[in-house]
Amino acid sequence: MATVIVVDDDASIRRALRRQLQILGFSVLDFQSAEEFLASELPTGDVCLLLDVYLPGMTGTELCRSLVGSGRHLPTVLISGRDDEQTRQMMHKANPIASLLKPFDEKKLLSAIRKALRSGSNSPH
Repeated sequence: MATVIVVDDDASIRRALRRQLQILGFSVLDFQSAEEFLASELPTGDVCLLLDVYLPGMTGTELCRSLVGSGRHLPTVLISGRDDEQTRQMMHKANPIASLLKPFDEKKLLSAIRKALRSGSNSPH
């Protein structure tokens, strides 16, 4: 079973995504901050990260850079409730597998997660 790690500071979004992803057959871990996520033990196997761009403390894009800098490959889908030029540039520079703007539908979410999981299984860890 593939694992989706959700990092979002909005508890209601984490709960909704957890329910939706579990119904779709994924194992789900969720964290309210990048720091909380970094302090945890990463699962092995098929895993991807569903990551909010704007988090208090370390942002989602800073977390992406931190993971790459530490040599930890984790296929990432960035999500944001903001649709402006600055956010689009931040998302692009972070080089995610996919990016989604909230609210997104289940079909787009599932497509992005499958793409991330495929990319993760094809690369060395």
